[in-house]
Amino acid sequence: MPIDVFMTQLSPTMTEGKIARWLKKEGDELVSGEVLVEIETDKATMEVEVVEEGTLHKIIAAEGALIPVGAAIAVIAEDDEEVADDYMPEGIAESAPAEAAPVLASADVVENIVAASAASTSDDEHELNLKPAGLFNADGEYDVVVIGAGPGGYVAAIRAAQLGFKVACIESTHLGGICLNWGCIPTKALLRTAEIINVIQHSGDELGLGITKAKPDLVKAVARSRKISAKLNGGIGFLFKKNKIDHIEGFATFEADNKLMVKDADGNSKQVTAKHVIVATGARARAFPGMDVDNKIIITYKQALAPTSLPKRLVVIGSGAIGMEFAYFYNAMGSEVTVIEAAANVLPLEDTEISKVVDRSFKKNGIKIITGAMVSSAKNIDGKAVVEYTVKDKAQSIEGDVCLVAVGVIGNTDAIGAENTAMKVERNQIEVDDYYRTDHQGVYAIGDVVGAPALAHVASHEGIVCVEAINGENPHPVDYGNVPGCTYCQPQVGSCGKTEQQCKDEGLNIKVGRMAYGTNGKAMGLAETEGMVKTIFDAETGELLGAHIVGAEATELIVSLQLARTLETTEAELAHHMFPHPTLSEMIHESVLDSDGKAIHI
Repeated sequence: MPIDVFMTQLSPTMTEGKIARWLKKEGDELVSGEVLVEIETDKATMEVEVVEEGTLHKIIAAEGALIPVGAAIAVIAEDDEEVADDYMPEGIAESAPAEAAPVLASADVVENIVAASAASTSDDEHELNLKPAGLFNADGEYDVVVIGAGPGGYVAAIRAAQLGFKVACIESTHLGGICLNWGCIPTKALLRTAEIINVIQHSGDELGLGITKAKPDLVKAVARSRKISAKLNGGIGFLFKKNKIDHIEGFATFEADNKLMVKDADGNSKQVTAKHVIVATGARARAFPGMDVDNKIIITYKQALAPTSLPKRLVVIGSGAIGMEFAYFYNAMGSEVTVIEAAANVLPLEDTEISKVVDRSFKKNGIKIITGAMVSSAKNIDGKAVVEYTVKDKAQSIEGDVCLVAVGVIGNTDAIGAENTAMKVERNQIEVDDYYRTDHQGVYAIGDVVGAPALAHVASHEGIVCVEAINGENPHPVDYGNVPGCTYCQPQVGSCGKTEQQCKDEGLNIKVGRMAYGTNGKAMGLAETEGMVKTIFDAETGELLGAHIVGAEATELIVSLQLARTLETTEAELAHHMFPHPTLSEMIHESVLDSDGKAIHI
């Protein structure tokens, strides 16, 4: 009897797998233990070994085919067995076309198997939250037009070009968007300056540097950050040319009758036609009522990135990543800094234990922290920043030379003509489905305009999923429960998954492990002994529910734990894994071991 080979469930959550690569071809002899095929799942690419020996008679599922668990992918003939050329596994033969080749096109495979094996099929189209698909303009000159060239837009444009689409990207200001020009990249350049200043001042003598006081040069630090942004801006322009993407300069707006218009800097308008349009217009700084931003005394991140002089006193409203990073930088440069936060802790989205470490560190460096404070106003009064706030029903005020408003961002949806489309927009957020389709057929939205988390890496990931879905593929939706959060002040913060409080609120039975930087040899060598690693596991299954790191290189270290969550790595597997010595990563191992009372160096 022929042996039918089926798509195996390679992980507990797997419902289908993609044929990544056949290691054997039809007619090959199969020996037990050899790799037959590589299967790409929602978690990883895995090797499937030969179990039943014989000859590979027929490959049913072609490379690239997406096959449900339990559906046939190949047929093996036992030794000296004659198998009819037209043999197909039971349930597939009736629905397969008579003229079908031994290896079916991937679309045919999926269609036939779905029709014949409904009991074992998991069709993502039925499981996903999807809006109707369609075209914006069937006769469009371009296949895909992206509005906005930030980390979501330019990545989406490049991926679309890679897939063979004719692509244009409309950008009015600068390639790379806020992230590259006025956000992620230039702030990291400035924070590197602050980091070195603090190393000199806190550990210069201990490290044998011969200096314990730095002489910060604000102009040079800012100039360096701007130079880096300009270089990367040019790099995106190069990538556009390399991928034959048309960069259309101007402001894009939707008009009635499915028209997409672009107005250039001179006020001239022209229509751009596209089959698919992706809105990736990003976001701008938010200011609550009473915060009178004038971009001089009451400022946002953009002015904070390119100051012409150092304020003697800086007040920061908001202790999210943006607020804390600028507070750290300006304090290192010599400003007196006060941070005002409405929540009970700084970095309110982080695990409480982690945020408390940052709070202590900032206070030790002379930064004043005021939590539980509701700001009622921030105004420029006679050239000074006056901030009024309430703590425990007591009205108070503070004066500074400059006040930085860092209370989040708001999507850029109010100038794109959304009212001329069927898109649903609420509170400057565009409603989308799991593949980023809006309610207007052929129009999609990604990045900050679809809401939190407003992070560059999220926007880029959304852009790729969106474009691959447009191409007719079946990409895995973004896992918003495993987005890495990073704050780049010192000590750095990196996190993924649930906080301990979230686990408790959900009634989960958990085990928590911790490891301090203070006893780690590598941390000692770096003179960076402030911080901790914290891991949270399900007490019954060993699932890694959350991971939180505060300390040197936390934003790099968190990636390994985020990947572990993606691969569904358990506590036992992490405990068994060998970590190199001496490294900061050893603290991850110790934290995992600590969750089970097995840590060695505690």
